Amino acid sequence: MKTSIICQILYLTMVLLSSKFYGQDLSDHKWKDRILIVKTLNTDSKKYNNQLTEFKNSIKELKERKLVLYKINKNKFSFVNYTESALNYSGNVSDNLSKNILDENENFEIILIGLDGQIKIQQNKILLKEEVFKIIDSMPMRKNEMRN
Repeated sequence: MKTSIICQILYLTMVLLSSKFYGQDLSDHKWKDRILIVKTLNTDSKKYNNQLTEFKNSIKELKERKLVLYKINKNKFSFVNYTESALNYSGNVSDNLSKNILDENENFEIILIGLDGQIKIQQNKILLKEEVFKIIDSMPMRKNEMRN
């Protein structure tokens, strides 16, 4: 009996951990975080590295706007939570994200997803941080956040 309970707990723990490390569910962020996805097929890509550099010294502004980042290289990702670094993790890109959001034919992509879970911008050129902040700051929910 005791062994059975321990086995069940271990199994449940493995299932929960594997779901975190082998896929991501963007709906977990709905109404909590805005999502930036920066995708490349080659981490040596100049566009990819310039895009990441664009946000490097803007941690305060990213936190303020509730932004989290998914850096995607082929079928691997790393997640960056600017507010709680203990929540950062990495794993494999889920089929759902790969098929429904990412353009597999593009070497570089940046995608902004709002609090409502809707794609606000998706492009294959570098997105300046000022543009991102301007887009977010024009959203009704962000205007409400700034008023409060």
